[in-house]
Amino acid sequence: MTDTNSPAGPMGSDANDLVPIVEGILFASPEPVSLAQLHRILGEDTSVTDLLDALNRLAEATNGAPRGVVLAQVAGGWQFLTRENLFPWVSRVAKVRIEERLTPAAIETLAVVAYKQPITRAELDALRGAQSGQHVRTLMDRGLVRTVGRADIPGAPFQYGTTRQFLRQFGLKSVEDLPGVEDLKRLARGEPS
Repeated sequence: MTDTNSPAGPMGSDANDLVPIVEGILFASPEPVSLAQLHRILGEDTSVTDLLDALNRLAEATNGAPRGVVLAQVAGGWQFLTRENLFPWVSRVAKVRIEERLTPAAIETLAVVAYKQPITRAELDALRGAQSGQHVRTLMDRGLVRTVGRADIPGAPFQYGTTRQFLRQFGLKSVEDLPGVEDLKRLARGEPS
């Protein structure tokens, strides 16, 4: 009797054979899938080199052609994302919860946390020149900010940092991918990055 829950057997061990398997796994996953997770799913017989080659081939195939999705490295993993310019059409059929927009003050709070993390509430308030408590709570409720520890100062206040959800939301591999000062200046002037 055949087990219907297990794969029918390896399709092959090279990158060409892995491409459709990896594509299926990533398509089925609602979250980014890390290289380690893919390797665990595919088994120890799968070469990490072939797996990376398959991911790169799949990324080239989706990113280079005029397609509706792209394969991107997001939040420490790989995930298919809808092309940004297709949002007006995709939003018509997507059963997505409509979320309230973040206020400018909440966005400012998020930016300070992202660039200065780990940061305490007092440091955040001092940088913004305004109270940030409500905005921090809102950002935590949305899963964009979390407590990352306590400061080694009297009172041991909480320190805040961004989350994997933040990285996913903004399409970043890590916080090191945040735009630098020069990038922000170019954007402010309306120049392409």
